[in-house]
Amino acid sequence: MANTASFQVIVIGGGPGGYVAAIRAAQLGLSTAIIEKEKLGGVCLNWGCIPTKALLESAHVLEHLKKAASFGLKADNVSAEFESVIKRSRNVADQMAKGVEFLMKKNQITVIPGTATLTDKNTIEVKTDKGESATYGADFIIIAVGAKNKALPFLPFDSEKVLSAREAMVQKTVPKTLAIIGAGAIGVEFADFYASMGAKVTLIEFQEHLLPNEDAEISSILEKSFKKRDIEQYLSYAVESASISGGAVELTLQDRKSAKKDKLSFERVIVGVGIAPNTAGMGLEACGIKTKNGFIEITSGYRTTMDNVYAIGDCIPTPSLAHVASAEGVRAAEDISIRIGNPHKLEVHPLNYDYIPGCTYCHPEVASVGLTEAKALALGFELQIGKFPFTASGRAQAQGDTSGMVKIISDKKHGEILGAHIIGGAATEMISELTLGANMELTVKELATTIHAHPTLAEGVMEAAAAVLGEAINI
Repeated sequence: MANTASFQVIVIGGGPGGYVAAIRAAQLGLSTAIIEKEKLGGVCLNWGCIPTKALLESAHVLEHLKKAASFGLKADNVSAEFESVIKRSRNVADQMAKGVEFLMKKNQITVIPGTATLTDKNTIEVKTDKGESATYGADFIIIAVGAKNKALPFLPFDSEKVLSAREAMVQKTVPKTLAIIGAGAIGVEFADFYASMGAKVTLIEFQEHLLPNEDAEISSILEKSFKKRDIEQYLSYAVESASISGGAVELTLQDRKSAKKDKLSFERVIVGVGIAPNTAGMGLEACGIKTKNGFIEITSGYRTTMDNVYAIGDCIPTPSLAHVASAEGVRAAEDISIRIGNPHKLEVHPLNYDYIPGCTYCHPEVASVGLTEAKALALGFELQIGKFPFTASGRAQAQGDTSGMVKIISDKKHGEILGAHIIGGAATEMISELTLGANMELTVKELATTIHAHPTLAEGVMEAAAAVLGEAINI
């Protein structure tokens, strides 16, 4: 085993948390290395956020072309070339991974390929695919190893009939029938994509609504939209058992309300029921780093129970979102800089986890920040709610897509923004204004009196804020 270089900071994992942490550490003048066993960019750039959005963009363009006649245009015999759609998605992902490689070189960050194991609080052993190993020393370590898809215990992934999200995005053919177990963001996005590609899609969700973490009213709008596209939905259903026979996957579903059972058969199944952190076999416990259900326990500044070792992203119990991991990575790097003398006079402001935006890139898009109506009521707030439907938006009418609305939930006493929810075109872009407003403690009055350009979809934010106050003009 070779003994090699030592660094002030070594980051384990090159995803959106890890590579951002490495860049910020390098910007702060710390000698930095990053360890990654696959491609830089992690799951997000290579197998998650980016390639799935490329797939969905192809699906959305296809759906738009099918409606060409409504725009006075002629587009005959429009169809998808599935292999080309998949190829484009992979090309987009590869380009983004190359961009991260460039950023490592630009910031003089040493990239170490291989799988990392902690041997003590300052030493990491790295093994390559070829079986070679070397050790590296670090004053500080940031763990950013992410997570992987969970399988159902009675339905393991087999890469052919039972697919993880990663396998679902590199299929060679479109299945005639497809079940998706779990209707969170991953499940809903794959339902949107494969339905556009021509599959008969069935969504199965344990909770009462699609996107169960979203506001129920928003989820209901999405359910109606998906129903119009013949996406079948089994809501409040549990998958009781499964078997593979005759080239098909047979699922036994049980209605949680009536206990009625249904047996259904599908060509393929995608399982999207959650994630498990990639922390096993890293030597964490032997180094005194505590975990719970695989997730690393953290204290202030994202420090673990081993004071010089940090953890960020999907391997800690915070929201499993790429932008959260990136923000945590910046703060971990800055906390390290402060501890070695704070030469840059930094002040680290903790993340406000109450106002983290969440986005689902199906059509119509869904985006939200803060509390749902049900959660706000449960916390005892007296609410004022404003809504603006996109049917009243001139820009939405011009675009030929008036589905959805903006919904703002406000505290009646102070006019504080408690939550905001958007379903419709460009929802994932529009949510940033409301995230900023909530974090900066703006009132709905301040949003309502801020001039928004006309005609834009973003006027819906201004109008919904005005609707909270009973002052909306265009509804």
